[in-house]
Amino acid sequence: MMKKPKTKQVKSKQIEEWIKEGRAVLRNDLRPEYMGDWSDYYLLDSYGLILRTTFERRNGILYERYSEYLDFMNNGKEKENLVNQIAISPNASFPGYIQVSVKEFESMILASDKVLASDFSISADVLDYSLESLIYLDKSINKMLKKFDAGDFQEKYCVLISAYCGEVMRRKINGNWKITSSADGILDQVLIVEKANPEYSYRPEIPLALILSGDAPGRSNLKIEVDAQLHKYGFIKGNEAHYGIK
Repeated sequence: MMKKPKTKQVKSKQIEEWIKEGRAVLRNDLRPEYMGDWSDYYLLDSYGLILRTTFERRNGILYERYSEYLDFMNNGKEKENLVNQIAISPNASFPGYIQVSVKEFESMILASDKVLASDFSISADVLDYSLESLIYLDKSINKMLKKFDAGDFQEKYCVLISAYCGEVMRRKINGNWKITSSADGILDQVLIVEKANPEYSYRPEIPLALILSGDAPGRSNLKIEVDAQLHKYGFIKGNEAHYGIK
């Protein structure tokens, strides 16, 4: 996974001093067109990069290496291009650039506790598919996200973590997995369906997706979001179209 570029907040006074000293040079010619004109680009000592909003022109963000910033942005663009190139159904649970077969996913379900415990250095007996175990997994996810690009993290771990969350849901409600694929056997949609009430379905990928996108409340965690799916947001009876479920 790609590590996040090293950054720090820089006060407006410091930026102005660098500009006067000739160390910070305005280089909006380096600004990508798709970024619009919301920020000014300054090169600092020819190798650092300062992003400063054009509206307030106060504080800024300093990337210690402009090259790291470029690699980080290009990595995101590559994923976006892959999403546009790979056709997926509107009901798909994961982005198009994440290609996992149904057989691979079924294997993940069975081994998700062991693999996650190993990759995130969590005690094996902690990941027992209980709601409480999600608290420990969430803490480990946050540590990883502080170091690595969220897009790379999603590509490597979102299917595996969703498999674990889905198994937590399945055991909690005594449900079944419902897994669909494309014609070539690639995973399309995953659901947890209640045995007693099959009209009740839940999408196990949503909790992590909400956290990675920043749409989850500030003090939320994986346990809270999984619990919310089961008891509030995940209930889709009579509202299948909204969740893309057929």
